[in-house]
Amino acid sequence: MISPLSRVSGRLLGAAAFLFASASPLTAQTGARELHTLHDGWRFTAGSISGAEQPGLDDSRWQQVTVPHDWAISGPVVKDGDADTGKLPWRGEGWYRRPLEVPASYAGKRVYLLFDGVMAFPTVYVNGTRVGGWDYGYNSFYIDVTEQLRPGGANLLAVHADTRPHRSRWYPGAGIYRKVQLLAVDPVHVEVWGTHVTTPVVKPNYADVRIMTTVRNQATSAADVTVQQIILSPEGRELARADAKGSIAAGGSRDLEVTVPLGNPRRWDIDSPVRYTARTTVLVGGVVRDVSDTRFGVRTMRFTADHGFWLNDRRVQLQGVNLHHDHGPLGAAFYPRAMERQLEIMKSLGANAIRTSHNVPAPEVLELADSMGLRALDELFDKWDGTADFVGDGDFDEFALRNVRNFVRRDRNHPALYLWSVGNEVGDAQWTVNN
Repeated sequence: MISPLSRVSGRLLGAAAFLFASASPLTAQTGARELHTLHDGWRFTAGSISGAEQPGLDDSRWQQVTVPHDWAISGPVVKDGDADTGKLPWRGEGWYRRPLEVPASYAGKRVYLLFDGVMAFPTVYVNGTRVGGWDYGYNSFYIDVTEQLRPGGANLLAVHADTRPHRSRWYPGAGIYRKVQLLAVDPVHVEVWGTHVTTPVVKPNYADVRIMTTVRNQATSAADVTVQQIILSPEGRELARADAKGSIAAGGSRDLEVTVPLGNPRRWDIDSPVRYTARTTVLVGGVVRDVSDTRFGVRTMRFTADHGFWLNDRRVQLQGVNLHHDHGPLGAAFYPRAMERQLEIMKSLGANAIRTSHNVPAPEVLELADSMGLRALDELFDKWDGTADFVGDGDFDEFALRNVRNFVRRDRNHPALYLWSVGNEVGDAQWTVNN
């Protein structure tokens, strides 16, 4: 099993986490932050290739592809293959390579690679050096690759995917089937998935918006930090603001929290999916170091024994569907418009809720649910062992905790979310989480 290098700090949320608000993390490109989607420029080949991670390898005969990419959907059909997985050649291994354009201005910045999902067991290399990987094909992960990059020089990103240990009861796809992004930030910055917006008090004429941001200091000395939180209306107007201050040791991180009163909030609802933006600005000595935006919604939810689900103080009958991750004949490579079309069809049939059966979805699925007024049940695993990519004699508690942490921290702020599901048909597995 791959030992991941992705580092995600912070606390797991408790059972009440589904009551909280919404986010599209990592969408801001203001201040010192730059975010680039690595869509073009990839080359791919199937099979085991010795030295494929090395910059000197000649890949000129490899297939030119764009990412997201599913290497198996084009066939050929395997006559004696598994009908449950479409009789398609998804089992195997493959390599992806692309140059990384890292300008000289990135010297002194921290640089991360963010992967929404790789099927399966990805290992990631930069300039021939293994920088990390992951061991669950449906989950998102990120890697700090700062030390391996040469700003202003030639850089190579290589990713190996191996679906052979994976087991599936539906067509899983194969390869880098969700987007990959490169994030460059100041050494003092908002941690990846580091802002958490909640609305603990919601009244007809106001709401308390609680914003907690994890700030990481990867500079060589301590930093006295001011975190400015501004709430913007759906139209972009400033509505309220508050600041939090704290000192962060070199190499450390700190959670800084404020509560911002919001007057006369417009509720996020099925027929009016209104979202606000929390703009987080990190300053050191009055100088802006990082800016990131987090979208959220204001709403109340509860379940009662006699009447079920209530949204904004009225009973709502949940009419939901299980929605698998693929796009049918288009394969598993994630296309936002294809998913939007699926959700439009579900709504036209009367659905008002979706369950991400039975795995972590692409992050755009929840963003679409937010904007379309759909309720979402976010699911992590299908059964255990091969279908959850937990194989061999690894530490199950560590595997579960790490994957739950990424899953929750990435998705915790979406207003569409009303329930978390640790998995489908997993009654035989239990563990204790003390973090």
